[in-house]
Amino acid sequence: MNKKRLKIIVICLIAGLLYLGFVLLTGVGIPCPVRTLTGGHIKCPGCGISTMCVALARFDIPGAIEAHPVIFILLPLWLTAIAFWLFDRYKEFRSVTVKASIAALLVFCVLRNIFRW
Repeated sequence: MNKKRLKIIVICLIAGLLYLGFVLLTGVGIPCPVRTLTGGHIKCPGCGISTMCVALARFDIPGAIEAHPVIFILLPLWLTAIAFWLFDRYKEFRSVTVKASIAALLVFCVLRNIFRW
């Protein structure tokens, strides 16, 4: 196990949990710059991630899927890729995961902006 990578993961988890706690307590999240600049007309590939995480924290699976279905589907794949990265295994898997994730998010972004879902 790579201790430097584990430290990075722990720092990211702590930061994520602090942000989640802030959002749960205040109801205020980071606004999407793309939606802000376009007056709410265009959603970026990441729009809905905070809402999905809050729904998952509340064990609201249907709400999480509705908030961002692609990230919800990719999450187990990403967690597996992070575990492989931590143990320095299967670099090909991580590479394919990154490429497939980018492609899926771009396609989702285009489709959700065309069909407004």
